[in-house]
Amino acid sequence: MVPFAPGGGTDVTARALAPFFNKHLQGKPSVQVVNVAGGGSITGANTYELNRPHDGLHLIATSGSTHNPYLLGQTGVKYDLKKLTPILTIPQGAVIYVSPSIGYKEPKDLLKPAKPLVYAGVSATGWDVIMLLAWEVLGIEVKTVLGYEGRGPTRVAFEQGESNIDFQLASAYKAQVEPLVAAKKAIPIATQGMMKGGQLVRDPAFPELPTIRELHISMYGKEPSGPAWEAYKAFVGSNVTIAKPLWVHSDAPPEAIANLRAAAYALSVDPEFYEKAREALGGYGVFVGEDLEKTVRDIMAVPESVLEWVRKFLRDKYGVKSL
Repeated sequence: MVPFAPGGGTDVTARALAPFFNKHLQGKPSVQVVNVAGGGSITGANTYELNRPHDGLHLIATSGSTHNPYLLGQTGVKYDLKKLTPILTIPQGAVIYVSPSIGYKEPKDLLKPAKPLVYAGVSATGWDVIMLLAWEVLGIEVKTVLGYEGRGPTRVAFEQGESNIDFQLASAYKAQVEPLVAAKKAIPIATQGMMKGGQLVRDPAFPELPTIRELHISMYGKEPSGPAWEAYKAFVGSNVTIAKPLWVHSDAPPEAIANLRAAAYALSVDPEFYEKAREALGGYGVFVGEDLEKTVRDIMAVPESVLEWVRKFLRDKYGVKSL
């Protein structure tokens, strides 16, 4: 199950995985992707939790837009990721870029741009929360307009001049934004970064670009700190580092889970998979193995104090009433 409409990043990833699960699963069963969209993925995730058999034959692919409402306790969430077992996950980084019209030459220019900064987003509790926290960490004024239908429409808004600061996930950035950069219509300024060993590090797919941490150091001459920074790192972990997990019910038959894990490992070392899924992977690999579940659990174990700060931040600054 994919709890999003066809064509989005999670759907593309699931459809890239499906034929290789068919190839590597014992018995070579048919593998079908079913889309159950709605509620920013809450509808599909609830449907999986409440209505799909716990037989090991039903899996769900999620993203940060599924993880964040769960972490924040958003109204309407009935799924519990603690009751699911991850079979694999794929990181997915993102690049932040600006319009040349703001006069960007160095990070300090974000404090006094030539034009007011305008950001087009989708949902304050979806992946956009990382950017809302980034503005807070960097101490910059950004007019944020939420309610767009997806990252594709937000990119179009940038191209049409409705916004002048945006981000796109790695695969979309390479396909859709790098041509804008080549045409001098966009300037990449940073990545959201990747969590490794509790630290925010450069995105391996874009090692030449700084992180939000590095922008802060350039702007203020010191390391970022405080509740917004702790929240930023936590949500980078749950949205970027484990961006695209594939889960199964934890109480599924053990032999079914073992079969799924074996297939996940086989596809993770299959050269044909990396050749055919290159666009969906966006330059990242597949994380499987004995440490997968512990890594996912550790990243999803965001301290309640951090989550409560984010809830208050979203309620007070962005008018979110569903928390």
